[in-house]
This record gives sequence, C-alpha cells and structure tokens, in this order.
Amino acid sequence: MSHHYSGPDWGFPRGDARLDLTDLYAFPKSGDPDKSILIMNVHPSAGENPPGPTTTEPFAPEALYELKIDTDGDAVADIAYRVRFSAFERGAQTAILHRVDGPQAAGTGDGGRVTVDGVPISIGRDARVTEAGDTRFFAGLRSDSFFYDVEGAKNNLRFTGDDFFTDKDVCRDVREQWKIADGASELLQDIFGRDKNPSRLAYGGASLPLGVPVELEVIFEVSA
Repeated sequence: MSHHYSGPDWGFPRGDARLDLTDLYAFPKSGDPDKSILIMNVHPSAGENPPGPTTTEPFAPEALYELKIDTDGDAVADIAYRVRFSAFERGAQTAILHRVDGPQAAGTGDGGRVTVDGVPISIGRDARVTEAGDTRFFAGLRSDSFFYDVEGAKNNLRFTGDDFFTDKDVCRDVREQWKIADGASELLQDIFGRDKNPSRLAYGGASLPLGVPVELEVIFEVSA
C-alpha cells in the first residue's frame, strides 16, 4: 500500500501518481448505522519529484484498487471490494467493482461477485453516482482541500510557511479556507512577533469558513 509520495525521494510508487494512496476514510452512514461509507483517495494532481502536474488519466488500468474489511477482529479480511478501471480513451474511463466474501477476501486477484460494471468515471463537476441494490458507487476526480508545507517537511521540519497546495485541487466552495489558517498565523505573530512565520495546518469542513468548526494544529519550538 502506498501513502503520500511514498516512492523514493518524494516520488510516486513506481513513478506513477495513479498508484499513490493519499487518504482512506471509513464511517457509518448518517441516520443508518447499519451501512458504512468507504472512501479511498488516490492520484494527487501535482507531484514533488518530478515537480508539476501529474497525468490527466484518473486511474491506472493495470492496477487493482482494493479495500479489505475485517469483520471479526482477527486481522484477516472477511470482505474485499476490488475495483478495476478501463483504459482512458477519448477523455473517458469506466470501472468494474467486485465484492468478495469469506476466506477468498484475504487473498489477491480479480475474483468475486460483480457489483457494478461499466460505471462511467466522473471527470467534470457533476458526480456520477451508480446505485446497484444496497450499494452506491462513485469514482472520479474531486478536489480535496489540504494545507501542507512540503519544503519544510523535507528540511527536517524547518517550516517555510508556504502551502504547496495553494493552487491545487481547489474548487469554488473551498477557496477561502486560507482565511482560517491566516487568522491563526496572524494571532501567533501578534503574540510572538511579526518576524515569526509559523507553519499551519487546518482541519475542517469543505465549506470553510462559513461557520464550520475547525481544529488548528500548532507546533512550537521552545528554547530552554
């Protein structure tokens, strides 16, 4: 499994951004705790090594994207969801989703029951969600607001205050997230001096700063 530029020298696994797993989310469905929502984020839109935009092809047809679920706490998968994607042709791509139950879920391969097939990948603004029985499936490009000082992380946590993601993966309703982090930075500068340039990381909802609660993470260096 890959995770956030996990290839050599801040590169991507096998040099392919489509193989980079950036985030995984799992939570119960609101109002229906018997159902779960699973989200796998892959393929950052920009790279550090080499720098610049990544490929416009959303998913790698050669890769198997898989989620394994342990339902009884023995650290062995009892359910697996496996997704394969078609080749990216004429700006379009489709997905097939398999579900595997029982001992086979702990293995590898493309087996399992087909849950959805030929699902179109969302490339534009509209989310194309497919429903099949009690399963809802979506795959496609989406913005993911995130603040990160890459150069500072590479330089032994000597942060620069620059946000690598300022002009990346931002859509209309999250453009003003910077106001939250800037407000925290200005407060720290008022306390510790305007010559200080703090690094900041803000967690919150997708529509900040419109009344959404936010958590700010602050790292201090204190001289004895």
